[in-house]
Parts: sequence; C-alpha cells; structure tokens
Amino acid sequence: MCKVFYYKQVNFSPETGVLSLSYATDNGYSFTETITFPEIPFALSPKKKTVLDQIFHLLHIAVGISYYKALLPEKIMIEGDGLTPYEARFFEKFYLNGLGEFAIRNNLNLQGKIHFPEKKSLQRTPINLGLPYNALIPVGGGKDSCLTMELIKTTDLPAEAISVGQAQPILACIQKSSLPAIHIERKLDPTLFTLNQSGKVYNGHVPITGILAFILWAAAVLYDKKYVIMSCERSANSGNLKQGDLDINHQYSKSFVFEQDFYRLTQTVTPDFRYFSLLRPLSEAHIAKLFTEYCTSYFPVFTSCNKAFKLDEAKRLSYWCGNCDKCRFVFLILAPFISKGTLVQIIGSNLLNDKSQLEGFQELLGLKNHKPFECVGEISESRWAFRQLANKEDWQDDFIIKTLSSQFPDTEERKIFTPTTDHLIPGDLSDVMDIFKR
Repeated sequence: MCKVFYYKQVNFSPETGVLSLSYATDNGYSFTETITFPEIPFALSPKKKTVLDQIFHLLHIAVGISYYKALLPEKIMIEGDGLTPYEARFFEKFYLNGLGEFAIRNNLNLQGKIHFPEKKSLQRTPINLGLPYNALIPVGGGKDSCLTMELIKTTDLPAEAISVGQAQPILACIQKSSLPAIHIERKLDPTLFTLNQSGKVYNGHVPITGILAFILWAAAVLYDKKYVIMSCERSANSGNLKQGDLDINHQYSKSFVFEQDFYRLTQTVTPDFRYFSLLRPLSEAHIAKLFTEYCTSYFPVFTSCNKAFKLDEAKRLSYWCGNCDKCRFVFLILAPFISKGTLVQIIGSNLLNDKSQLEGFQELLGLKNHKPFECVGEISESRWAFRQLANKEDWQDDFIIKTLSSQFPDTEERKIFTPTTDHLIPGDLSDVMDIFKR
C-alpha cells in the first residue's frame, strides 16, 4: 500500500532541451518522465531562467497527476521549492476535478482526500519578460484547432503551430495550414504502463489538456511567445453527471473554469503571458459551421477520433474508427453543413444508418444514461443538429433518424449560434470576434 507520494527532482538542460521530472513512493516505486523541447540550445538570461524554474516546478506538480492517480497515496510530499497557499489550492482543485471521471469509473470518491502541502511564507514575484506579439497554436488534429489556425491567419498576429507528439493527423493538419511548427516530445515513464497492464493499480482518465497547458506555458517562455491560443469551445463547460455536489466533467481542463484558474496562476509568474481559447464563445455547432466555411482543405486529413492518438503507437488508427462517441458526435454536428456524400467520405461510413450505433446516439441526445465521457457537445446542440437532418429529404430515411426523430422537442437555434461573452480573448483579436457575429 502506498502512503506517501514524493514530487522529487526537476532538471532542465538548455543544451539538450530535455526536462526531466521525477517522482517516487514510499513503497518502492519511482518514475521519471521527460519532455523534450526542440530548437536547441536555448540561451537563457538570468531573468528567463528564474521564470522557467518556477514554471517547471509547477509543471512538475501538474504532470505528476498521471503517477499519483495510479496509487492514490494518503500523503503528498514536495521536495525542494514548495507551493504557495494559492498554488496548493489550485492543484487540489485541479486534481479533484481532473480526476472526476477517473473516480467515477473506479468507484471512488476523492472529495476531501487530496491535500497539497503549502508554505505560508513562500511568495512568487511576477516577472515581465517583454514577450513579443506572437502566438503558439496547439494542434490536436481535430476540427477545432484547424479552425483556430485559419482564423488567426486572417489577422496580423504572427503564429506558429505547436504539438506535443506527432500523430499523423496532427502532422497532416499542420502541413495543410502552412504554418511553421514546433513538435515537443513527451515520454511517460514505462513503469506506469507496466503497472497499468498488471491491473494492480488504478487507471483511467487524466486532465490531459490541463497537463499540456503547463507544457505550453513553458514553451511560450522558451520560444518568446506572448500568447498560447487554445481551441476549447463553450460546450466544454457542460458536465456529464454529479457525484454529490461535485460536477463530474470529462472536459474539465477544457472548461472556462479551468482556463480562468490557469490564467490567474500564470499571472503570478509571467504577467505579460496570456493563455486563452479563441473558440470559447462558440457552441460546437457554430464551430462546425465555421469549419465547413474556412477549412475545406482539411477535410481529407483532420480527425477527432481518439483512437488515432493512443499513447501506444501500435494501437493507433490512421484516422476515424467510425464507432465511438467522438465519431458519432462529429458526424452529427457536421451533417447540417456539408453534403451527405462528403461527410460519409470523411468518416468512412454513414453512422446514422447503422443500427448498432443507436444507443450511442441516444446518449448524445440525452435519451439514455448520461452525456458520454468524451469531448462531445451539449445535448441541446446534438438535438438541434438531429432536427436539421430530420427535415432534410436525403437524411430522413436513415435508421437512426427514423427511430429517434419523434422523441424530443426542437431546440432554439438562436441560443446555439449566439456567441457568449464569457471568454479571455484579448481586444487585439476583435476582428475574429466580428467573424463570430456574422
């Protein structure tokens, strides 16, 4: 039994670009993860080194969630520089909410059980680095980041694509964008995979977007970028179910709550850096509409199916599996905006005429169980998209449409396509905001 989890050493080599993060437990396990930043060597001024030391320390805590959750120790110990009270509360919230789905699937309740030690006397001194006006756009291979790249290309903001990993859809989408690119490499400790396969530890979902946020923060400083521009939509704010009073949200670290919390945390270290999502005001349906207008060249290469991004490269598919919640939702949300033939060509089959997909669509439409634990839109916009298809002659005879079209009321279109004001988009990108209002 593991009683203590140790956050041990952090080492970064400017010559090799390798960041090494180590962890250990009181029952004999040790883990070391590496993150490699390319374009070496890095020339670090004393000011930049001071900033990076603080970011890497916080990144160390964020990345540790993957190893912590395997053993769920009773106590957390942080060697070296500790956490301010504000940081300790941030990470308690990050771990509790980020492991919400993990807890449900493992029949656990982590509320009141995650405690990070704090140093009341510790304070951070914000340092203005004078970061130049340019941006990093993280690319995941799906429709959202493709749209963000194309929207930013309509502005005067210089930008580079960035990825953590080089799955084929990511590389293909970046190539279509014609943006310069940076590819970061992350290697989890193989001991974690061995433990997962043994069945002797807990396994499950972690808040990967939140982990990447810390890696991207470090990258922005290393590569002198003022902005990290995410592609998280407002639908990510909608949870899946409740565990007592706790909202369990598969997309917690894509939510506006996390975005605000993380932005505030970055300001305690780098006040001239900004982390925000360009698509935050939009629904998934609105994003789908804009994607079909601005990103037709990406149709043959993008994919949102998570089976194309498995950590085990031997198990990765090239593009769409055609039989998961993500495939079903993207098929449904794109269908009102492009021809049936084009959509079937993109995904590989007509999911709405496949009887085996019935239960999956029932969950997306709120007719059964709960909203799937996946990055899918709100039930209301799934219903809106479904209604559009039910009124189109070329979709009306498909099995799923015929079976479910009478089981829920219409959804008001105005709510689906009215951008919200809940976002952190800076004023210098107001031209993009104007596109949202058309």
